[in-house]
Amino acid sequence: MKRLRLVLLLGFILGALYVVYDSGRNPFLPLLGISKTPFNMRLISFYASCRHEEAAEEAIRHDQWEVMLDTLIEDGWELKRISPTEVELGKEFFALCPDCREKEFIGIYGDEIGVYAGSPERPGPLKQVIPVKIGKLPAEEVNDLRAGDSL
Repeated sequence: MKRLRLVLLLGFILGALYVVYDSGRNPFLPLLGISKTPFNMRLISFYASCRHEEAAEEAIRHDQWEVMLDTLIEDGWELKRISPTEVELGKEFFALCPDCREKEFIGIYGDEIGVYAGSPERPGPLKQVIPVKIGKLPAEEVNDLRAGDSL
């Protein structure tokens, strides 16, 4: 009977530790003295319309990160990676990134002129095709189009 109690107690303790570990929370951090150091939270936004990523990092106190993590997960952020000092979350947006929404440039699309979202350094999707054959343009204009001109 004593052996059964010991096995049940051990099973209960291991089960409780698994539940705490599986939830991503660590209630033992204050006991370990780690709570004095800031916790790094990295948020990676992926914009599906232009296929660009943006990352933001924020240092927060250990006593605030669980509440912030819960709020972000409720808002649709997915937990990508977690360690004792940092957490990484990601979210996919079905929109253009801020850079592609604000900027556009002209370039070459096939053998015509194309208007693209973004910038030549970080091009986004094609917005419009201007039916002008680039073969009929002066060489200097074609070179400018290859380099991309901001609008």
